[in-house]
Amino acid sequence: MSFFDLVEEEVRSFRAGDVRAADYQIALGVSTRAELGIESNRAGSPYRPLSVTDLAGGRFVIQWSDGLVSRGSLSRAGREGVREVLAAAFEGRYDDPDAAVFAGPAEVREIPLHAESTAAVADGRAPEALPGLLAVLEAQREKHGAQVLDGSARASLVTRRVVTSSGFRAEVESTLFGWSFALDSLVWDGHESREVPSDAAVAERAERTAADHRALSQVADESPRGAAEIVLHPRVAEMFLDTFLFPNLSGGAVANGRSRFSAGDFREGKRVFREDFGVSILPHEPMSVGSFRFTDEGVPSRAFDLVDGGCLTTPTLNLKYGKRLDLPPAPVPDAVEGVNFSLADERAIDEVVSQGPPRIVVHSVLGLHTQDAVRGEYSVLAPQGVLYRDGKVRGRVSATLNGSFFEDLAGPDLALVRFPGFACPGILTKTTLS
Repeated sequence: MSFFDLVEEEVRSFRAGDVRAADYQIALGVSTRAELGIESNRAGSPYRPLSVTDLAGGRFVIQWSDGLVSRGSLSRAGREGVREVLAAAFEGRYDDPDAAVFAGPAEVREIPLHAESTAAVADGRAPEALPGLLAVLEAQREKHGAQVLDGSARASLVTRRVVTSSGFRAEVESTLFGWSFALDSLVWDGHESREVPSDAAVAERAERTAADHRALSQVADESPRGAAEIVLHPRVAEMFLDTFLFPNLSGGAVANGRSRFSAGDFREGKRVFREDFGVSILPHEPMSVGSFRFTDEGVPSRAFDLVDGGCLTTPTLNLKYGKRLDLPPAPVPDAVEGVNFSLADERAIDEVVSQGPPRIVVHSVLGLHTQDAVRGEYSVLAPQGVLYRDGKVRGRVSATLNGSFFEDLAGPDLALVRFPGFACPGILTKTTLS
């Protein structure tokens, strides 16, 4: 019997006196993963050896016949282990009427998410792929004169199944190939895809990272202060969006009064950003790491707008908070590749740094996690910025960024900046440097 079938059978047959599982939602995954690291230019060192893991586990929600609810997680532990987890969950059951929502039968869109090339790496049929990728990175390190390369490459094959007592049942097999690296602990980059990337694609991305390494290795002879134009690198822009924007678009935060926006703001379509700013969920692109077929609750993925024309459209919603706010579920992907940001003013990074006033491309920030997400104001150290003046690299600068992210998203100076190889755009705005 498979792990999936065993868990469902145990949930359906569990009894505690006269109480049984009246309704349930079970989301399980079985995965195989291979990973190889490189440390101080040495692949597969004792500190970063090849590791191969097989894992199984997942989560469940049960509404018992007495009306109370349990949530829990489990791993592949055999029948007795599953029974112990269910018994502990039963003892910890609680009252939560909004949580007792179970998805029924639904049509799930077919989206290709599986690449045989990655599956072969994960299960050991293609053992040369991981050391081959790290060898490409090492060649780039030597080519560009960096001293130390650290990083890893990994491949995983995952089978997910979600079932509910109300009739939803779906299974999907997907793959993920990821790699990341750092040069001299100064710059880092990484990428994920469904398929194994070509050596040429890895080398091209490493070339761009090496250019950032050269720019950050020289110290600028000036350090701008006061009002200035900055470009948040896509990695930093994503951090800002994850810190300020998305928490305030969360249905849980809206329903519990922990968002700067109210449920009424969404119902009336209140404009809170610049009139041409949009955020859309696009989860159906074949082989994208931002695509998915269904959630752990059994909600099929769908395309929709979170923000349209600067106006609030819907918060992100699971079944519980959809019920509480009387709105349909609005599930979002785990990866930014499934999110599209739009603005009338979009520019390429080469254009931004070669034209206009002096600008600083911000490659990292410190202290973002301490900022107040609801207020949206920030004062964070940016120790790694590259100053561009007159179309030329002037070198590394460090400054404290001071501003309001929500004012940035509503202001006239906002532009989205496209960087090659990044799904999330960079963000061009004006801020105050100190």
